[in-house]
Order: sequence, then C-alpha cells, then structure tokens
Amino acid sequence: MLIGKSLHITWEELACKDEFHTPYPFHDGREIELVVMFEKIRAVWNKPLIINSAYRTEVYNVSVGGSPHSQHKLGKALDLQPPEGITIERFHKTLKEMHQVFGIRGLGKYATFCHCDIRDGDKLIEWVG
Repeated sequence: MLIGKSLHITWEELACKDEFHTPYPFHDGREIELVVMFEKIRAVWNKPLIINSAYRTEVYNVSVGGSPHSQHKLGKALDLQPPEGITIERFHKTLKEMHQVFGIRGLGKYATFCHCDIRDGDKLIEWVG
C-alpha cells in the first residue's frame, strides 16, 4: 500500500529488513516527511530508487552494525542506492548540493548507497562510511 500521496513508496519498503519484516511503527507525521524527501530525490532523476534500509528495530540495528543512535531506529532514515546509470559520487554530490531542497539533515556516503535522514535540527550532519 502506498503512503500518503506517494506514487513510489510503500509501507513494506519502510518496514525493517529483519526476519519478521517488522512494520514501520510510526504514524505521527514523520513518515510523510520521509516520503516527501524520497519523492523529491527521485524526481531529480525521474528513475526508480531502491531503499536498502529504512526502519530498524533495536535488535536488527545491532545485528547490522548500526550506530546506537541510528536515525533508522527512529523511523527517520533511508539508505538509498543511486538510480540506474548514476554513480555513487554523482548521487552523493547532488544530495549534498540540494540537501535543503530535499529536507536532508543527515547525509552519509557509503560504497554503494547514501544514507539520508530527517533528524532534528537545522544543520547538515555529514560522514563517509
């Protein structure tokens, strides 16, 4: 089932990737902000984006080596693969340059994906994994 007015993201994609496919538990508006961020990023390339990780339970977050303070546990983060034909470098550069437009406040660059989150605050927090 699609979320809100999104044409491209489902509740299943936000669920934890654990063995139980634990559903995304937050229905208080943060899911809408997350989806809006996703749709804005997708619109730049007008190509599908694959979500590697969204919500994580505490147990699953530990099992994948996630930060103890992970925004995934709060339902505020997406790990996104670049669209087909786009390098990770170009994807990251665009996310960084347009972070305010997208609503990104946490941005991590990894070998095959970028972490984007909607953490509290106004300043962009960046890192390379």
